[in-house]
Amino acid sequence: MTDHISLTDWLKAQTDTFETKKRMLVFTDLIHKPTGEKVVEGFRYFHTGIDELVAAFDADDIAAIRDLEYAIDEDGDVDTSGVCLLVAYTPSGAFIAAQPQEYQDYVPTLVREPKYLTVGSDARELAVALDQSS
Repeated sequence: MTDHISLTDWLKAQTDTFETKKRMLVFTDLIHKPTGEKVVEGFRYFHTGIDELVAAFDADDIAAIRDLEYAIDEDGDVDTSGVCLLVAYTPSGAFIAAQPQEYQDYVPTLVREPKYLTVGSDARELAVALDQSS
């Protein structure tokens, strides 16, 4: 099994595009240099198999990812599951990066390297739709 770099560490390593700014004593913010915006990190759980999520992710098909069944409980509220997509984006939608993750024996396991997703003019709406933490 291959160890993959986490989405956060991957973004921090791209020093030409991102910078870390200290906030207070122990907290830091990741800033997208081209826009000056703080990077928002979130996640989305799915009620689908990891293979379906990975296939859409590998194909860079944001529409297919968006169309996968989100983890929703019987009351219609967001829920958790064993399949998750970690996301990072700017509020303006200047970029969206993602990384699939699966819980294997209750341990979060990264299944692919992070990457930027190619999105069109509706990037802002897609980013917000993929982030259930907001």
